[in-house]
Amino acid sequence: MTHYSFSQFEPDILAQPLSLIQPLDSTSDVVAALNILLVSICDKTEWEYGESWLPNATHTLLELSPAWYINRTLTMNQAILWMQFQVWSRAFGLRLSEGMPGRIWHFQKPEWLEDVSAQSETCFLRNQIAKVLNVKAGFGVPILVSAQVLAVVVFFMSKTRSPDPPLMAQTQAIVRNFQYEFSTRMNYGSV
Repeated sequence: MTHYSFSQFEPDILAQPLSLIQPLDSTSDVVAALNILLVSICDKTEWEYGESWLPNATHTLLELSPAWYINRTLTMNQAILWMQFQVWSRAFGLRLSEGMPGRIWHFQKPEWLEDVSAQSETCFLRNQIAKVLNVKAGFGVPILVSAQVLAVVVFFMSKTRSPDPPLMAQTQAIVRNFQYEFSTRMNYGSV
């Protein structure tokens, strides 16, 4: 089995802990921090792919951010499928409550779907893409800072899976640590 390394695609910033990135005062800095979060979650869990969605400047749409990550343990063929999913997903902009990320944005609550490819287009707008590329279980979490959604992170795997409380807890714990660090730095004027 051939494993593909994504190190050539990762900027040096991904090797640094969030606390070493100073300051987070622009969208590009937030994207860099989200990259670190996605790497951390995918590398410490079973998630194969992670992506992030950011509200646009007017907070009327969620847009796929440049922060995304594919788990390093995947084969080249698996990685290519996730890259294709990311590329095709760029065309989507989501209104409040629209699709999985839009619902997470609106309700500010995590959401698990055991098979996104089996969902209706209303529930998961990218269901046809998911069917073609074998995207199955998905779990999304809002990133809240000062009671506002900074971003929505969504993770996927290529197998159907019922809600998995330990995996959900592990993913959410890493997000909570990120939120805490981000909020702390905002309170001290570093953001």
